[in-house]
Amino acid sequence: MMGLRGFVEAFMHLEHSIETGAPSVETVNPGGFWAYRGTTRMTRIFGQAMTARAAADIGALVAGFDFTRFAAIADIGGGRGHLLRAVLDAAPDARGVLFELPDVIGALDVEHERLTPQAGDFFVDPLPAADLYVLMEIIHDWPDAECLSILSAVRRAAAPGATVLVIETILHDDRPDPRGRMLDVIMLAISGGRERTARELDELFQSAGFGKTTLIETTGALRTVETTAV
Repeated sequence: MMGLRGFVEAFMHLEHSIETGAPSVETVNPGGFWAYRGTTRMTRIFGQAMTARAAADIGALVAGFDFTRFAAIADIGGGRGHLLRAVLDAAPDARGVLFELPDVIGALDVEHERLTPQAGDFFVDPLPAADLYVLMEIIHDWPDAECLSILSAVRRAAAPGATVLVIETILHDDRPDPRGRMLDVIMLAISGGRERTARELDELFQSAGFGKTTLIETTGALRTVETTAV
């Protein structure tokens, strides 16, 4: 995926992002990353890349959190459902909803009897009701205003007491974090998003109507922030 022309040319124009704070991908793809992602070839490669990237982390994520506490689990922007399938396998009494864009859902081959796909856009469409909402590597795709919109949509759908997990590369404040900082630059260039610290995520959650957050470490590269709808 990173070797595709749209990515390579965006990195060649990184100076634009440094000077303006805007994603340099817009200088080579006027519609930005999400328009580029919507092309047929990129949709396929992007989906494969996200599935492959997550494969190394799913075991650690499932082992590090008790999903059996929840009867209804919604994976928001969950791609092909790779994480949700593993979660449902670990929580045999739970049912799951995979909320994704229509083009992703349309190409999905659902192979899990307790997984229900739901097509929609989290900036426009209502999200499903659930006891637990999972957002894996979603928030880091966007600037703060869009993140607040996504989390506010989750809050509107969530009953008081519902749990939300944000899973991504959460930056360390207290030690060097070369992997996280490199991803931070990549997100700036490609989508205008960013990697955030636990404190920054906590501020976003509270602005969207959630309680204080808890940082959960895993044995993998990703970490989790948990919060509750108040």
